[in-house]
Amino acid sequence: MLYRFILFLMILLLVKNTRADDSISNPLQIGIKPQYGIILAHSSKIEQLTNSNSFGLEAEIAWLRIKEKNYQQCNCFSKVGFSILYMNYSNPEVIGSSYNIIGFAEPYLIRTKVFQLSTRMGIGLTYLDHIYDEINNPENLFFSTHFAFITHIDLNANFKLNNNFSLMAYAKYNHISNGGTKSPNYGMNFPTFGIGLNYNLNGKIDFPNFQNQEFKPFNFFYVNTFGTFKTVEKDIENPETQTFIFGFYGVVGRKVTKINGLSTGLEYINDGAVKEKMKRLNLETDNQQISFLVGHHFLFGQFDFSQYWGTYVYAPYKVRNFYQRYSLTYRFKRHIMIGVTFKVHGDWADNFNLLIGYSF
Repeated sequence: MLYRFILFLMILLLVKNTRADDSISNPLQIGIKPQYGIILAHSSKIEQLTNSNSFGLEAEIAWLRIKEKNYQQCNCFSKVGFSILYMNYSNPEVIGSSYNIIGFAEPYLIRTKVFQLSTRMGIGLTYLDHIYDEINNPENLFFSTHFAFITHIDLNANFKLNNNFSLMAYAKYNHISNGGTKSPNYGMNFPTFGIGLNYNLNGKIDFPNFQNQEFKPFNFFYVNTFGTFKTVEKDIENPETQTFIFGFYGVVGRKVTKINGLSTGLEYINDGAVKEKMKRLNLETDNQQISFLVGHHFLFGQFDFSQYWGTYVYAPYKVRNFYQRYSLTYRFKRHIMIGVTFKVHGDWADNFNLLIGYSF
């Protein structure tokens, strides 16, 4: 279900950015990006698996958003698209390789005639050909499901060579995890970097001269509900058990720059996985959790990529006092939002949820 929903979001991104426009069309660009990187040891339990280097190849297709309605959403030009990424982790017996399809959005921070600096945020699906198996592959604590999620944030520098080609240097921070749907799930953090090549299918790109809208700070209010299934692994006395997690959070925020917002709010979670663990430990306490949130938002038109710091206010059973929540939402028309949200306790993923919300 989660994997299909991610694909739906990516198809939605494609449809929204290939619609016809009578005045200006969004140019098409393709790129090739070889890359090399390292695997970070974010836990002592997977440290022995981080001695190898990762390498791979990424092919992408993107649309430069140069229409006025796109520009006025953030007073900047940007591009959106999809990429297919192959990564080899130089450990064929234990970790193997991953095959990824990713949707991304990339606003330009600096733009001249020959140089552009941009940042990219991407989310997608990954297939892992080697996963944990207690008999055949007990060392791979990174992954326990063949299908998982990949997220990344990049910094890109583009240098124009001629009307068709541009050279790009980039650095990426990548994360792969199944979102806590099955354990073990330490996930993998692997920065990569490289030099690639872009090709403009439409030839020379003329960026229009649009007048920036005067930025005026404004307040926003979101109420989001989310849910997912999570598997609690078997132990000596109990079989593997499927549980359900659901909750909601509401935030009040303010857009403080053309692409940045800040917020505070409250979150409630009813965690079925926690309830199952308490049952196995014979603990008579509550599985419900209430938290205080402080958040930052990257706001690009209808898209909102938010990062929250959560502090438990009420949680009789908790593994840590703090957590992080990452959400990516798309707003339909004015009020209805859909998306995904990801809860992380420091170095490990707790759960990955579908999300639907209302924006006031």
